[in-house]
Amino acid sequence: MRARRGDTTTIEVKRAAGGLPHMSETLCALANMPNGGTIILGVDEANGRFDVVGVEDAASMESGLASMARQSVRPTPHLEFQTFYVDSKHVIVVHVSPLRLAEKPACCGGRAYLRQADGDYAMHPHELRMIEIAKLHADEQVGYDLAPAQGRSYNDLDSNLLEVYLEAVRAHDRRLRLRSDEQILQMTNVLASSGEPTLAGLYALGDYPQGQYPALTVTAAVQLPGGEGQARNRNLRDFTGPLPDLLDGLLDWVRQNLDTVNRYRPDGHMESVQELPLSAIRELLANALVHRDLGPDTLGIGKQVQVRLTRRNLFIQSPGGLRGVSLAQLEGLEHAQAAVNQRLYQIAKRLRTSDGASIIEGEGGGIQEVFRSAQERGLPRPQLIDTGVQFKALLWRPHDEAIPSSASTSTQRPPSETNQSAAPLPHSSAPTRHEPRLIEAFAQAGHPLDIHELCSRTGLTIGQVRYALSRPIDEGLIIMEGRQGARNTHYRLT
Repeated sequence: MRARRGDTTTIEVKRAAGGLPHMSETLCALANMPNGGTIILGVDEANGRFDVVGVEDAASMESGLASMARQSVRPTPHLEFQTFYVDSKHVIVVHVSPLRLAEKPACCGGRAYLRQADGDYAMHPHELRMIEIAKLHADEQVGYDLAPAQGRSYNDLDSNLLEVYLEAVRAHDRRLRLRSDEQILQMTNVLASSGEPTLAGLYALGDYPQGQYPALTVTAAVQLPGGEGQARNRNLRDFTGPLPDLLDGLLDWVRQNLDTVNRYRPDGHMESVQELPLSAIRELLANALVHRDLGPDTLGIGKQVQVRLTRRNLFIQSPGGLRGVSLAQLEGLEHAQAAVNQRLYQIAKRLRTSDGASIIEGEGGGIQEVFRSAQERGLPRPQLIDTGVQFKALLWRPHDEAIPSSASTSTQRPPSETNQSAAPLPHSSAPTRHEPRLIEAFAQAGHPLDIHELCSRTGLTIGQVRYALSRPIDEGLIIMEGRQGARNTHYRLT
């Protein structure tokens, strides 16, 4: 957390110096996460230092948090407490167990919460519906990718891709080798029995699947600091076409927008490479495209795969969480396989991008390769975040610095030699007029502020402060501790 200068989606750190902070929403949100989460009391995250400050009465803190969970969260999650003695101070670690799927969602004050970045947010109606659908089909995953694309026909498929696909199927499946083209397409679920393409078939092999399903469009952008009258994004692009074209286009976009670094090879010679390993990016992009949720509560309301390059990382976000495999299994050494869209997954194994590489290898070890390639470059371990309704993968850039106006070159050095200068002040993706003044007030104070202190430090009215807070709170940049309008509510900069 010190390296990232912030806590995470599944870990919440609290100073807790003045007593037990209000944490009902956090307890609720962690209980709704697929793997639960952890709360640490007695550590101060101010300025990203994460100093151990300790708690005065560990026993009363534990009983108070357990009581808070029982009184305000329904169903109440199970809590496990550990107390550590660090630097002559007591630190409490609280493990919040996830609720069983049948018990979800946990609610607090009549609202269900989830974690996003390092904050808690009220779940949207479509996310609640996704949980209810998952509960109904806990024993059997619904095959949304098998549904016919109504009104479409064989002629809506790309003839060149079809030729390549049929050749690959015949080469790899002896039982289908002598079948006709139409038989192969129906038996591999590219075409439904009605002759219409399935959703999987149209997405993987269609000439323009986004005409029927606009949410299959993928957006990519470089996020800029922005500000009043300044650009907030650069190189914003929408990618359309079948699965191989999407992956090809996204990889080209990433290559164009990443910096290059000079690094020393084992033989002592210097080479110029992309700042992030393209093999890892390819794996994460392919997973996002193939394993995204294709149900009515994502595809039907326009939820897209999104790729964003920020000053700190490249992140790839896809609708829908993991299915049939836990995050721990996915990150583990064993090969974990669980296809969200089984038919699309099988079709994608027979497709290649323009460089001849398979879209999906199908061996289940791709995530380990992502971790290995990042480690070989001396980069921080990539972060995978599963909220159950959204999956996000982050690759950390080698230098935490402002994004240049165009791709540049630097020399990659060992971690001990990297620049440790102070980072620029953070910002939301679309800063309002008064947001910079608000962020600066937090940075100068170095501790949580209530609404009146913010007004005093910025010279803004309460209405202006609340408006300026809204987007940073939504994006997890600022955390609201308490409820809006309550006397003891404080805000803190992550």
